[in-house]
Amino acid sequence: MNAPRLTRRRAGASLVAACALGLAAAVPAIAVAQEKVTLRVASFMPPQGFLPEVIVKPFLERVVADSQGTLEFKWYPGGTLGRAPAEQLKLVQDGVADIAIVIPAYTPGAFESYDVTQLPGLASDSRSASIALWKAYEAGLLPTPDKVKVLGLVTTASNVLHTRRPTPTLKELAGQKIRAAGGLQVSMVDAIGGAAVGNIRGPEIAEALSRNLLDGVLMDWIGIKEFRVDRLAQHHIDYDFGRLATMVPINAETFERLPEPAKAAFLKHGGLAYAETGGKAFDDTVTKFRNDYVQSGTHKAGVFPASDVKRIEESFVKVVDKWKAEGGRAELVEAFRKAAHAAKH
Repeated sequence: MNAPRLTRRRAGASLVAACALGLAAAVPAIAVAQEKVTLRVASFMPPQGFLPEVIVKPFLERVVADSQGTLEFKWYPGGTLGRAPAEQLKLVQDGVADIAIVIPAYTPGAFESYDVTQLPGLASDSRSASIALWKAYEAGLLPTPDKVKVLGLVTTASNVLHTRRPTPTLKELAGQKIRAAGGLQVSMVDAIGGAAVGNIRGPEIAEALSRNLLDGVLMDWIGIKEFRVDRLAQHHIDYDFGRLATMVPINAETFERLPEPAKAAFLKHGGLAYAETGGKAFDDTVTKFRNDYVQSGTHKAGVFPASDVKRIEESFVKVVDKWKAEGGRAELVEAFRKAAHAAKH
């Protein structure tokens, strides 16, 4: 009569032990699932800059939302981790930052091919230019920097000419000191009679204008507000000097260590999706910025006369041909042009 009761007690004890083991095994799994990886994101731009606030931060927020609780970010704006635009890529490569906003045209090294976005006339808006840039990257026509994974590429709005004094024709432009970003812009400014200045960082432009070290700058209508160029350069010529490419890289080793849901979220919202969303944001905003400036009454916008436009186009043919030949970039230019045209239509 006692044996069955003993058996039942042992069976009950075994069941309790099994449950306890199951719970013990489950606790580490739950703890791991709740742990978050915190990524450091660097930006040399002002804290409220358009690119970080309107494009990069929302992109990261979408990634976080789809990371299944595995990811969060700590933002370091205004050059907290490094002020120089040229050192942003190195911050990521060295692991000082996990992610950064990088402008290839500001970054020394083998990034001249990204200047394809600065070739005038290849893309009609930032969305199509950004899509074309990503497709060229996917096709292997643009290099990947060492030690990083490129999460996304997007172009700025079109660069136009902003000067301290009226410059209605190329005659008035002659000899003016114009800040240019990268070798291709320098060549374009010099080709049309300006005196290109290529060694002034974005945050230093306003001071250079105030000290008469610069007479003007090539920049989009959004950038002149962020870098306080609009306070001094209030004469504008709406000629398309192309767009700057921007890059969001992540340290390659950091990416490989991420939980799979975090990797999947980056792949979902980066790449082509980032190009489309970011490019459209520039297109939607630049017209408003321009209109606000012109309607203020203190800013004057115009265009070069037709005869000057013809001279510019003729000068730029030589610049572009030289640029294509120097790096064997004819295939890149044609692929970019076709992709931009397809994205627009």
